[in-house]
Amino acid sequence: MRFELPPVYPITDRKLSRRPSHLSILKDLVRGGATLVQIRDKSTPLQELLRDLTKCVDFAIGKGVTLVVNDRCDLALSSGAMGVHLGQDDLPPDAARSLLGNDRIIGFSTHSSVQARRAFGLPIQYIGFGPVYETSTKDNPSPAVGIQRLRRICAISPLPVVAIGGIRLARVPEILAAGAASVAVISDLMKSRDLARRMELYLKKATER
Repeated sequence: MRFELPPVYPITDRKLSRRPSHLSILKDLVRGGATLVQIRDKSTPLQELLRDLTKCVDFAIGKGVTLVVNDRCDLALSSGAMGVHLGQDDLPPDAARSLLGNDRIIGFSTHSSVQARRAFGLPIQYIGFGPVYETSTKDNPSPAVGIQRLRRICAISPLPVVAIGGIRLARVPEILAAGAASVAVISDLMKSRDLARRMELYLKKATER
């Protein structure tokens, strides 16, 4: 399938944003210019999350926005989301592709050069690589890979690379200059008082290479 990553890839987090739903986050992100959003939620009860996610999918379709679900192939299928983003401990990408078919997006997180190289031949649309910088979003994050290692992986990857981990507004130009196709942002967006405006600023910063 044809798939192109935008330069900024926002990831939702209800707790960090202190929002009642992912839908409310999504609406502001789209108002700020987001065209691809990942819904990430590790704690909301499944039925409640599915209701919220289904509303998000309906809204995204109406706006021409691509919606990806973190971790859960079952939720992606049930809600009608366009894809899933998998971690190292989730369902393997080969198995996910068998479940989802060829028309949905699969992204895959990698945290080292070895993991990234192994991912090059998988049936996925992009790899996540990081954390590039130290991050507090995860409870037990992998060691930071740094900008130089990111640059080396981007230079050899046959797949688009999404940089993630510790991303801040000022760091966007150097990350994209290192060869990343996109920067994934969680905390610095979710903690913003004006989410739409912060998204706009990220997209503007992405042009300052």
